[in-house]
Amino acid sequence: MKKLWRSLPLLLLLTSYAWAVRLERDEIGREVAVPDRAHRVVSLAPSLTNTVYALGAASDLVGITDYTDYPREAARQKPSVGAVVNPSLERIVALHPDLVLALPEFNGADSIQGLQRLGIPVFLFNTGNIASIYHGIEAVGRAMGRELEAAALVADLRSREAKVRAQSAGKDKPSVLLVLSIDPLITAGQNAFITEMIAAAGARSVTDDVKQDWLQMNVEAVLPRKPDYILLMKGGPVSLKDLQQHAGWSSLEAVRHGRVLVIDDRIQIPAPVAFDGLEDLARQIQAVQSH
Repeated sequence: MKKLWRSLPLLLLLTSYAWAVRLERDEIGREVAVPDRAHRVVSLAPSLTNTVYALGAASDLVGITDYTDYPREAARQKPSVGAVVNPSLERIVALHPDLVLALPEFNGADSIQGLQRLGIPVFLFNTGNIASIYHGIEAVGRAMGRELEAAALVADLRSREAKVRAQSAGKDKPSVLLVLSIDPLITAGQNAFITEMIAAAGARSVTDDVKQDWLQMNVEAVLPRKPDYILLMKGGPVSLKDLQQHAGWSSLEAVRHGRVLVIDDRIQIPAPVAFDGLEDLARQIQAVQSH
């Protein structure tokens, strides 16, 4: 009888743990045993971190990755477990997470398998287009027990996207060239997330026919595409002056006439914050369309 009483607390603990776990299917199709309410979550991508904050679940987040810029307070308040690519297992384990949110395309199979071997549940997500933002929000909501908040957020973002698209409907779409680097020119292809965002804002990327995500080109290859405007990233390494001073770039009419739009870097993050960047770019495009 004494042995039974001594073991009872352990039995109760194990039983309560079993009750507190539920199976949820992640975006890769795996069934993951997640806590009924995760309170120690580690996010392995800035986009996932932004989603957690947008759902009002920041208090449940105990770790993030490097280069988390939005929201700004995340980088100031939460410890980093390292880079998105192959984050530190030691740092993650030291935070005692009850759930890890990960992107298999970036975080690395070794990191994900290492966490699973340690018994830490890992919920996997897809990324790549606007639809995946909505799906990702719903999936984070399921994983963290915030389905109602996720549904409300998705409804709000869909409304904002629809409004932006409606404002440009029936109007001529200016052609644009996104420039992230000059020599070589690095720009976005058909499969890049930002190419879809540019189209949603009411413009058309002149490289949207190239079936890649990111690509390198020389300026001579761009000349026949004749972009109406150059897109530069806010806070990025390239300015209009840089373009004007590099050989070949002044052959582009958009460069000669200073037709440049500086876009909000939030537009490139596949997360709720991207819609702030989308609305900013749409306002700029509407302004040039009205001239």
